[in-house]
Amino acid sequence: MDFLNNLEGIVTKNGDMVTFIAEDLESKLKQTSPTMPNRPLGRFVLDANLLNDLEFEARNIAASVDTLSESLSGVLHSMSALTVDCLEIYRDVVCKTCDSIDANIKSMYQLMAKCEEVSREMEPIYKLAQQVKDIKHILDLFENAVN
Repeated sequence: MDFLNNLEGIVTKNGDMVTFIAEDLESKLKQTSPTMPNRPLGRFVLDANLLNDLEFEARNIAASVDTLSESLSGVLHSMSALTVDCLEIYRDVVCKTCDSIDANIKSMYQLMAKCEEVSREMEPIYKLAQQVKDIKHILDLFENAVN
């Protein structure tokens, strides 16, 4: 990577991938190739090694793109699976919450009915309490009369 910094161009690194963008690539190719005279690009003699090198690099790039595509496909597949799992969990939680709320509402109505039933059952006790108060009052009066 250090040798790229010594060249004229832009070096970027994203994870394990290093990208180098050369400045004025055409003139650099003309300078490095002895078989490329300073003539228009339409007329020049190509070195066989240059074509072999270009083909080798093109194959390396194609292999890198294939590897990157496979990796990206795997990552996207796992992201999709996680998304589906999250949505299924959310759906289940919402259903269970609704079921719990329904059960809670039913229990609340049962509790209210029981409270009303207890209230009706307590009516005779209120009458008895009043009778006990009356008896106590009479006993107090009787006790005062005796004393």
